[in-house]
Amino acid sequence: MTDVPITAQDRPIRVLVIGASGYLGSGFRVYGLVRRESAAQVLAVAEVIPVVSSLSDRDALRDKLLIHTQGLAAASFALGIKTMVLWSSGCKHYGMTPLHGDPNLAPHNEESPLQGHPIIRGRTDAAFRAVAISTADSGAAGFDVAILRATPIYGYSGSYYGGSFDYAAAFAAVTPPTEELRVLKFAADANTIIHGVHLDDCGDAYVALANAALFGADDRHHGRPAVARQAFNTSGRRCETLAEIGGALVKEYGFEGGVRFGVPAEELPGAVSNPAYNLAFGWSQWVSSDKIRRVTGCADRRPLFVQNLHVYRLAYEAAAEGLSDPYRPRVETKSDVLQFRKLKDRV
Repeated sequence: MTDVPITAQDRPIRVLVIGASGYLGSGFRVYGLVRRESAAQVLAVAEVIPVVSSLSDRDALRDKLLIHTQGLAAASFALGIKTMVLWSSGCKHYGMTPLHGDPNLAPHNEESPLQGHPIIRGRTDAAFRAVAISTADSGAAGFDVAILRATPIYGYSGSYYGGSFDYAAAFAAVTPPTEELRVLKFAADANTIIHGVHLDDCGDAYVALANAALFGADDRHHGRPAVARQAFNTSGRRCETLAEIGGALVKEYGFEGGVRFGVPAEELPGAVSNPAYNLAFGWSQWVSSDKIRRVTGCADRRPLFVQNLHVYRLAYEAAAEGLSDPYRPRVETKSDVLQFRKLKDRV
């Protein structure tokens, strides 16, 4: 088939992923920036070109990201290429929505006011600074920016959803079977809305947005003008409630007495007193992703968390033991999986 002409879209698109060995890194012809040599080999297996370097100094990280973005964009712009930057952020920037069933409940969308949690305030500021730099002096910076705000992610090593398994397992460990039926207890309200998206669906949405920016100019999509300087939420097709998730965990971990919600904190065992669980189970939020679906035509396909919880549990436990699939190198070590537990030092 050597006589088939190669079109512009057939040529590999070069992508630099900062934090490529982290939970969201993947895509196109990818150059992945990682901090450790051990991660470089994992990326190579996935056909990602590893670049071992560091943007160290956490306090200055967002400034360094902007400096690197400007430098890379300037080099591309000199060759007549205007870089498209997808700046990953999160939906906790919007704050919380009311509980399920509240008459004032409405999903957060890209126009919702930003009032996020203090631990991610730096991400909010950095995203807006990137947009401001990209538009200054009529775009002289040489790059465009789209802000992506993803809901919590489940699947594989679990991310924050891994905390659900940690919680249920820890609760089961301190409440061994007795004559009294065991009950799984939560401090949060049963109607707390927990909205997430599977890792693969989130990654597909990112790639779809990049494709829309690069190749999407047609009757339905308007190419880069519909993407640049815009924010896009990424969430699953349906939100779930803590009642649904708690009910699924009860079946999975064998709590014969069912589940209770709104339990006073002092009634919970010390093993589940980590403040990070409040962020996982008590942050009620419903998020609309209609905009990115409309612009790109993408749709999530993986089962919801409660629909496939047993499989997600097995994947999480395998990842925690360092048994990640070499063709899906999402996890390097057990310490990476346990990032959720480290939140207790930041909350």
